Amino acid sequence: MLLGRRLFQSALLVIIAALVTNCSLLWAGPKSNTTSDGYLGLTLWVSRSLPRVAEPVKIRYTVDNFGDQIEVIQLEEKQEPVMDIVIGFGSGGDRTRIYWSDGREISPEMRGLELAPGESKIIEMTWVPDETAEGWPVTVLGILHREHRYQDASVMICVGRCPTY
Repeated sequence: MLLGRRLFQSALLVIIAALVTNCSLLWAGPKSNTTSDGYLGLTLWVSRSLPRVAEPVKIRYTVDNFGDQIEVIQLEEKQEPVMDIVIGFGSGGDRTRIYWSDGREISPEMRGLELAPGESKIIEMTWVPDETAEGWPVTVLGILHREHRYQDASVMICVGRCPTY
């Protein structure tokens, strides 16, 4: 009985310390967010919410057709993909942005998306944060570009430590 109480007290102290110091022991694992417009569901998933510098973070962005019709998105003139992942950190004019589409030729297949009811499209990337991302709030966005607007799902993570403001 006494051992159980001490374990409980120790666990409670660890939780309180994590909250007080903004340490992410409680939420260092995977993180995801899903949004929907009723027809298309957007899900962004990251493997770590508190990676260290040089620790790979896997990112998966999924678009699901929840409707009962074929959804077609076609970007005729734009030089951007229909689906993209954006990682942003830093402040003001020094803000760094990393894109899934960086270095990829924006082919006709990347400018169009056709999903049958119940069908999904997934893009994935692995990001390895360096010291320039450490200590900043990092925004990870999954973007679905359309002709005159876009939809997104976002997740906030921190590299190394979460800032205290």
